[in-house]
Amino acid sequence: MDEVRESLDYGSVSAVQRHTDALKEKGYLDNNRDLVLPDSVATAQIPLVGNVAAGTPFLAVENIEAYIAYDPTSLKGSPDDYFFLRAVGNSMNNASVSGQSIDDGDYVLVKKNTTADFGERIVALIGDDATIKKLDKKDNHVVLTPETTDSKNKPIFILNEEDFLIQGVVVGVIKEKGT
Repeated sequence: MDEVRESLDYGSVSAVQRHTDALKEKGYLDNNRDLVLPDSVATAQIPLVGNVAAGTPFLAVENIEAYIAYDPTSLKGSPDDYFFLRAVGNSMNNASVSGQSIDDGDYVLVKKNTTADFGERIVALIGDDATIKKLDKKDNHVVLTPETTDSKNKPIFILNEEDFLIQGVVVGVIKEKGT
């Protein structure tokens, strides 16, 4: 206990004891002081495949930069059906995905899919450019609508649907630290 106290820079052994008792009560430590990880601690490793415009579309380059640990119980289907993108820009800062906006620097969880319902937030590929927008329809045309507080961001009207592909549906957001 004293080694743990020193390592954590606690003032007393009783503080360490309180923490170990709490860990035992929650089932993370057994009486032999062995660490017990519940099944819910298992994580899925979801690839971060680059940046995506939350603003003016820019060239899409898929390149796995890292893997982000994510709770697999929050996913519907296989973890292989998901990827993360880093949002760049402010065109979705007024959107609500699981109660959170999409701000510059946030990690956006995307479920791979080539179709989406109107009203969903999607990752769209327009030519070689990727962007996150809300999928809408106006006058029989697909419209990619920004959800933003910035009036500089305008809707994108898709006149030729052959130039447009849905890469996936946005299902979650991990906020960048500090926002």
